[in-house]
Amino acid sequence: MSEQSFTIIKDTFGKEGSDETVEGLTVIIDGKIKEVFDTILRKCPNYNSYTDLMSEIIVNGINKIIDDIGKIQ
Repeated sequence: MSEQSFTIIKDTFGKEGSDETVEGLTVIIDGKIKEVFDTILRKCPNYNSYTDLMSEIIVNGINKIIDDIGKIQ
């Protein structure tokens, strides 16, 4: 992994109780990005873990993309 990196690993899983498959993602946070995450966790009591922080990042990112799409159309 590079100094400022994260890695996303994709896997496919069988959905329990059906033949459907779902995509699962593992995020590995390293380097400078890990330092940024650690700083945010220390300074923001709203986030108790990398999982809390990553969830917020994903939701905010999705909302930003939706807003950008609305501006384009």
